[in-house]
Amino acid sequence: LDFTGGPQIYLEVRDMMAIAQTQQAAQWTREPVYIIAGCVLACVLVLMTWKLARRRYRKRLFKLSVKYPLKGHRWLSTEFLQHPTYCNSCMQLCVCGSTCEACGLCLCTDTNCLRALSSKEACKPLSLAPGSSEKDKGKVPHFWVHGNLPISSMCLKCLNPCGNCPRLCDYKCVWCLKTAHEDCMDDVEENGTANCSLGPFHSLVIPPTCVSLSLEGWRGRRKPVLKTITPPIVDHWRPLVVLANPKSGGKDGEMLISSFRKLLNPVQVIDLSENPPESGLEICRLLPNQLCRVLVCGGDGTVGWVLGAIERSDLVRSPHVAILPLGTGNDLARVLGWGRGYEDEDVGSILRDVEHSQLSLLDRWEVKVERKRYLGLRKEAKVLTMNNYMGVGCDAGVALNFHRQRETMPDLFSSRIINKAWYVVFGARDIIEQSCKNLNKKIELYLDGKPKKLPQLEGIVLLNINSWSSGCAVWRDEADDSLAPSRMDDQLLEVVGLYSSLHVGKIQVSLSDAVRIGQAKEIKIIIHESVPVQVDGEPWQQGPSSITISHKGQAFMLKKVSHDN
Repeated sequence: LDFTGGPQIYLEVRDMMAIAQTQQAAQWTREPVYIIAGCVLACVLVLMTWKLARRRYRKRLFKLSVKYPLKGHRWLSTEFLQHPTYCNSCMQLCVCGSTCEACGLCLCTDTNCLRALSSKEACKPLSLAPGSSEKDKGKVPHFWVHGNLPISSMCLKCLNPCGNCPRLCDYKCVWCLKTAHEDCMDDVEENGTANCSLGPFHSLVIPPTCVSLSLEGWRGRRKPVLKTITPPIVDHWRPLVVLANPKSGGKDGEMLISSFRKLLNPVQVIDLSENPPESGLEICRLLPNQLCRVLVCGGDGTVGWVLGAIERSDLVRSPHVAILPLGTGNDLARVLGWGRGYEDEDVGSILRDVEHSQLSLLDRWEVKVERKRYLGLRKEAKVLTMNNYMGVGCDAGVALNFHRQRETMPDLFSSRIINKAWYVVFGARDIIEQSCKNLNKKIELYLDGKPKKLPQLEGIVLLNINSWSSGCAVWRDEADDSLAPSRMDDQLLEVVGLYSSLHVGKIQVSLSDAVRIGQAKEIKIIIHESVPVQVDGEPWQQGPSSITISHKGQAFMLKKVSHDN
């Protein structure tokens, strides 16, 4: 073997290995840069996807989807016991069956009648194309439904009673509620009465000729969505949006939704179990230069939900809010004159009350809960909005026990009377347990920055309205007192104290008065030990923390005017 070239080969191999090591080191040096760049790119993509999804979600919330098929009905099972009712398909007398909650067509229990009527008869139209000529542009045609007229109906043409034959006879317009004989229908069209006036509540109704819908969504899952609303030429037109919570008041919510859809355009009546309040407020957004009214059918919690949605929607003109009370306490509805609860009033009279109601301002307050530092770290503050009142101590403890029991067994809380009975049970238990004893040692109270010494109490209540615990007026005016009367628009909170749950019971039956502590524009409560807290009926157990209550703004509410005025 010839080894004469050995040293030279060794040097070449060494140089090649050095070059390979240098390249490998450079490659390892570049890899962290690639990893960091990849991580940054992935974070940017995730952030962009989240923002796009959030924007799409918000856009979806502000679209009012119409749950009705464009040419279909929405049937509700019912019993026809108040007056004789005939099936609109087989024309036979029926005692039970179904009725359309929008147009009022009635059906017996036969499925053949259901199929025949669904394919033959159209439902109350949500949207209609306006007339082609200027003369017919703002006119709405009658929509006649055959038979089952109300008692004491009078014919539009001959002014004689109609609908009183023992069969399916005569016609009724589902918009203006006018009736006509079968023989007078031709004369109605000839004499120029073919155009509908939209009835006694025309100033609240959105005419179908002013509404346009569009289909949105993926292929196969497209649904009608409210697109535009054109204001009609109607004097003093103030469109009404009904936001109803069917979970409030037993079955009253479902019944009221059906009744309002018969008198108004079904687009205006929103079921809050199907659409959030932001979707219902889309009507107000589509009418930026028009003053709208909102009727909230529900309890104080539903009212707070809607007021929060109005604040978040950032509308050009905030709507005025009326209340149809369906909850247990209904304290805000009591102060505004809408009553202690719904008691089967006629829906037409409710609409008249809304039409003639007065504007009233309601203070809204921000409740900021800052938890105590642990290991030098401060947790994120919890921010709430208060409309009615806030409680700390025994009354909040009773509400918390009630809330936990209702979450565990909701079937035992089916009506307002039963709910109030449960409050009595939990209040009686707290009288024995005294879970909030010596509350004055567990908290500190500051009114407008000044400390307030508390007597021996088990609870304090901060009032924005002078109605608490189902209508108790706990802030009573005195002649020789320097404190101002309670108002819901004076940007002041009233603070009262409670000795015990037994004291609460005495206040509710007017055997005792609450302890008046003071008034303030800003209140701070420092909690040293865990105590129950509730804001507008929403309770929780609060640990050591600091709670600051400050003025947030005002809401436009509608106050019911008495018939004498």
